[in-house]
Amino acid sequence: MIYRTLTMLWLSAITSACWSQSGLPKPLQKPLAQVSAEAIKGHIAYLADDRMKGRLPGTPEFDLAGKYVETQFQKLGLEPAGENGGYRQKVVVRTAKIVAEQCRFHFHSTSQHMDLEYGKDFSVQPDFNAAQNRVEAPLVFVGHGITAPKLNHDDYKGIDAQGKIVIVLSRVPENKFGSTESAHLATTRAKVDMAYQHGAVGVLIMPAPTVGGPQGGGGSAKGVVFPNGKAEGRGVNPYPSIKLVGSLTWAGLGKILGKTDLSSKELAALLYNPSAPIEIPGTLQTQTGTLYEQLETFNLVGKIPGSDPVLKEEYVVHTAHLDHVGIGRPVNGDSIYNGAHDNASGVASLLEIARVYQNLKKDRPKRSVLIVMVTGEEMGLLGSTYFAINPTVPKDKIVADINTDMPTILAPLLGVVPLGAEHSTLMATVQQAAGYLGLEVMQDHMPQEVRFVRSDQYSFVLQGIPALHIKYGLKTQDPNFDLNGLIVDFTKNNYHKPSDELNGSFNFEAGCTYVRLNFLISYLVSRAAERPSWKPESIFAKM
Repeated sequence: MIYRTLTMLWLSAITSACWSQSGLPKPLQKPLAQVSAEAIKGHIAYLADDRMKGRLPGTPEFDLAGKYVETQFQKLGLEPAGENGGYRQKVVVRTAKIVAEQCRFHFHSTSQHMDLEYGKDFSVQPDFNAAQNRVEAPLVFVGHGITAPKLNHDDYKGIDAQGKIVIVLSRVPENKFGSTESAHLATTRAKVDMAYQHGAVGVLIMPAPTVGGPQGGGGSAKGVVFPNGKAEGRGVNPYPSIKLVGSLTWAGLGKILGKTDLSSKELAALLYNPSAPIEIPGTLQTQTGTLYEQLETFNLVGKIPGSDPVLKEEYVVHTAHLDHVGIGRPVNGDSIYNGAHDNASGVASLLEIARVYQNLKKDRPKRSVLIVMVTGEEMGLLGSTYFAINPTVPKDKIVADINTDMPTILAPLLGVVPLGAEHSTLMATVQQAAGYLGLEVMQDHMPQEVRFVRSDQYSFVLQGIPALHIKYGLKTQDPNFDLNGLIVDFTKNNYHKPSDELNGSFNFEAGCTYVRLNFLISYLVSRAAERPSWKPESIFAKM
């Protein structure tokens, strides 16, 4: 692969000029110079070893990984900030599974009565609120199901959705919103939230017209369960008044409308015609069944106390997920999905960030800093969801989250993409920190990957806490070097595969630069007079 053939080129470049201290405050120069590539490599080597069996939550191997991190926390002198005087915060994960034979849709109007076929005409999400649920309600189409006043868009305008099941198009209108807004508004959870705000009792999402929809029954989702019994998560409908969340295929819609002769594109044109809104006469009766399983896992929380007598009660959070996907389908005889890049490298980065903080002799952080290793990211941001909603410190005292997930340290780090920072004053902080290191702050070159909603910073954003996630920018010293091609090639061949191991695919000096940048971001936040705030025009302000 091309990343192996270029390893020596990168090493020669980084040893000649790995980083610059130009402009850095003097108290930071020595601690940042002590960031260790060998330490980063050592942490990854341990956490991504075969004996960890992919660090799947709920397994002895994940517990072993947790004990390693706890030992490192102790060596670094981090104060326990979990539960019961320790580093751990218990997280209960609930898996909800659809019982296909209990799921029924019956549509009736003055002209027709019909049963729809599960897996062919419709599917449903597992219900975290009730093992059995029923609803009978009229249907109404509401475009993409988005109400966003700050973006001058409201699909619900002039529509009464109270007590109805809303039919919404998946995704977002093309070329209407920015990449992070689109990533957020396209999520099922955002559409369910807005349906709830408009009084709906159910949500059915239509796929793109070129997609037929579900072709088989069954399905499962995972969420976290809080001490009060409430569940939350990306696949969780948290509203008891929303009795149904599912998908309707174009074939199913054709049956409801009595237009089975039309193609999906013809139905879409008929459905989404603002000049002639379509009426859906009739009522849909639904029944769903769900089974539950639970497992226990944990987050790890260590604290670096702030030095200011007032500001130390506020917290800057660093997050990285400790878990990976465990053992899976063998590839070339290897079934252990080690997760070296994803995300042993992120955990290693946070441990080095903590070491930088502890090496500071002067100008200590004024606010406290939390180093949080979360569980269940690969299951749907579960550990961060639990911590962001139910933190081990007062929630309103968390001022920001800086997340580290799969830094992809493959080549010299010269440019960075701060996902989500543009929505808050954190962008200015990133620019200042990047300036110290001579790094260029760049635009997201992969907006189609919706990375903003795919990692743990998103859990904090949903709770109204400014957050960001630093990813690689495409700046290179050699104009002929295809860094994007390198990353695409690496991702294609190694992402969520057994080959994501500790081998020649790492550039550890780039990892050092990544550590320095993330440290500087949180350090600047920790010493600022004002806590970070959302930009007034952001859709995430006052969520």
